[in-house]
Amino acid sequence: MIPEAFADAGFTVERLGMDDGFALTLARIGPRFAESGRRPVILGHGVGFATLACRGLWQTLSRDREVVAVDLRGHGLNAAGIEVTPPQARLAADQAAIARHLATEAGTPPDALFHSYSGVLSLHAEQAEGRLYHRRVFMEPPLIPAGDMEGATEAAAGRDFLAERVKRRKDRFASRADFARIFRERPEFAWMEPGAPDDLAAAVLVPAEDGGFRLACPPVVESGFYAGNTPEGLWELLARAKRQPGLIAPSLMIAGRRPEGIAADPFTAAIASVAARAAGFDLLQLADITHMLPMERSGFIAAAAAAFFDEPATREASVGG
Repeated sequence: MIPEAFADAGFTVERLGMDDGFALTLARIGPRFAESGRRPVILGHGVGFATLACRGLWQTLSRDREVVAVDLRGHGLNAAGIEVTPPQARLAADQAAIARHLATEAGTPPDALFHSYSGVLSLHAEQAEGRLYHRRVFMEPPLIPAGDMEGATEAAAGRDFLAERVKRRKDRFASRADFARIFRERPEFAWMEPGAPDDLAAAVLVPAEDGGFRLACPPVVESGFYAGNTPEGLWELLARAKRQPGLIAPSLMIAGRRPEGIAADPFTAAIASVAARAAGFDLLQLADITHMLPMERSGFIAAAAAAFFDEPATREASVGG
């Protein structure tokens, strides 16, 4: 079940049934709440990725707390049998079910660290069901501007263009090394950590029926995740959250300033600061970083996330003496 590249890390696998009969695979690593006294952390990924590829994050955080790595339906550990992109509401319901499950198990809401679209889904989940997390860290969630917001038309057009382009993405590779080579040779991926391309290949590729490897998330399915990213009510939710602290989880937004000469994905970096201001979230902006940030500055991001998760307990302990 766990890919061979990660088999010795110490993950345990749990199958969690959803209300539609689908069983989500959760990969869990690190000491449980009863042992560590620290809340479990849900770790989520962006479209086309898989959570185990973020080795630096789960490896660092799991030293003193449990990390629950969750792949979206159609991705990684939860790719099998998915031939059509699940609706956004279904994916958000999955997020809510996982958070409730861990809260019941630990007796306290979990923390969460979400890259890209998984962060958007967590907001849809809280919009539908109320606050689900103790604290949450976003890594550049692609929140599409709504209505007459500045850039709304351009962002929607960019999303739709990306959805169409992804349908034509190469999805067969002779080896994992061939896939990893793409990320080692292209200049826009030069900031990835040395082993990250290999981890990404191990997490997102599966053996192809006719030999070689294929993407676990087929391009036609991946395309639907981009096309289905819509902002219904989220900006209103963020505005209400600013007026009503505690309505949703207190959150830290992490975004990057792109390296000189790199123009890829400027939207996700820019919209993160807009969303942080709208909701009153904390904002951490890092220089020379791209949308691949979980695999570029993983140690720093893991440390920042842990400090944010633990801040209230640290402050209370200090006040208490």
